[in-house]
Amino acid sequence: MTFKLPVVNERPNLSRRNLLQALGAATGGFLLADFMLPKAAFAQTKDVKRKFVFAYFEGGWDQLLGLDPRDPATTNAANQLIDPAYSQLAYGFSSRGVQRAGQLELGPAVPPSFLQIAGECSIIKGITMDTAAHEVGRRYFITGRFPRGLEAVGSSTASEILAQIGEATPIAHISAGVEAYAEKMPSFAHALNVNSLSDLSIALTPIATLDPKIKAAVEKFQDESPGCEGVRLNRDGLTSQLLESVKRSRSYITSQLSSVFDLTRNDAEMAALRNLYDIAAAQGDVSAPEVMAFAAGQAIKKNVAQCVSFQAARNLDTHADWAQDHPGRQEQGWKALASLITDLKNTPGSMPGKTMLDETTILAFSEFARTPLFNNIRGRDHFLGNSVLVAGAGIKRGIKVGGSAAVGQMPIETDLATGIAYEMPTQMMRDSGQVQILTPKHVLATVLASAGLDYSYLRADPIRALLP
Repeated sequence: MTFKLPVVNERPNLSRRNLLQALGAATGGFLLADFMLPKAAFAQTKDVKRKFVFAYFEGGWDQLLGLDPRDPATTNAANQLIDPAYSQLAYGFSSRGVQRAGQLELGPAVPPSFLQIAGECSIIKGITMDTAAHEVGRRYFITGRFPRGLEAVGSSTASEILAQIGEATPIAHISAGVEAYAEKMPSFAHALNVNSLSDLSIALTPIATLDPKIKAAVEKFQDESPGCEGVRLNRDGLTSQLLESVKRSRSYITSQLSSVFDLTRNDAEMAALRNLYDIAAAQGDVSAPEVMAFAAGQAIKKNVAQCVSFQAARNLDTHADWAQDHPGRQEQGWKALASLITDLKNTPGSMPGKTMLDETTILAFSEFARTPLFNNIRGRDHFLGNSVLVAGAGIKRGIKVGGSAAVGQMPIETDLATGIAYEMPTQMMRDSGQVQILTPKHVLATVLASAGLDYSYLRADPIRALLP
């Protein structure tokens, strides 16, 4: 069993302050701030108790089956260059067609359990990814910065959040099956990286029972000064980071957090959770979406973590056998996410009259979508457009913003203030700066702004149509 270590990138941090100083803009800096960089949203109080969940659908999802469906009766490959092909799906999917929940339209891979809670969510369509590479799209959405080649730039949004709100839980960020980055961040903002529930249990459970005297001696040794060699190695903070990691690991075990994630418990609470998350469907797979969603829910509800990233769906990269493989795999992710949202909605929050969903912001994303036309082996390839789902605290619920073209389904421009998408906006609209092609930067700026956090490092404005 292996564990991933936090990734530390040593590139210079080009902050807004450093940029102004480098330009020597003591007198003219206000021009740069007003016209080149977005303003941070400090109109509302910073919500330091807010929790965040990032649900990753791995492989590139087909938005025709999920968040941006099309009616086959009015859309075809010849005229719209979009082929929904719902009739090729198994009956359980094809019979659903385009499903509606209030203002939202959802594709046939979205199950009834998700339709029941869809009113808690909103959809952002028409996002351009500017890449068709898995690593690039994934890391772009994780950090909000476009990678250099395949290399991630900056820190995970979860780490950026934690650096602003501080340490408030035993484990600040659990990242289950999702990459995590923390560039020049405080030690608590680094993720505990795991690939399964077993990994998480190992991290939280003593490997063996030690004699108290031996245990005390080991801890004393760990707490001692690292010596001259340690000081030399600490030039870039490596020694400090490792020592903090050791202390943090000890605190995880001392807190006896492992019982929170023990699916074998026989009490009524755990029995109800096994039923809610349909753990039986995982068939013993401790990294299955159902199990990872359960772990995310427990971490948030039990105040174990402030941020959780988890893999909600797997193996969506279906270049062939699309009709057989993709719908069921995507549906599994939506079922897992529906269980998580239901769990948080049914759990009282820390404030009277609030639920945990009212105190948690959720983002579901994939690295890109799939082409609206088939390749020659009846699969869908990588596509530059995308859609995402947001839910919970600080987000207006039950609405859609943005859109994609009626022909070809490429992203079209969106008014950030109203959320209305325009295929042919006027020049005046474009000149206003409020009508833009959406990117992951806009989405993540919205997530940050929803909690009153600084998003200026993203160099993009939030979608204000989604903010209350």
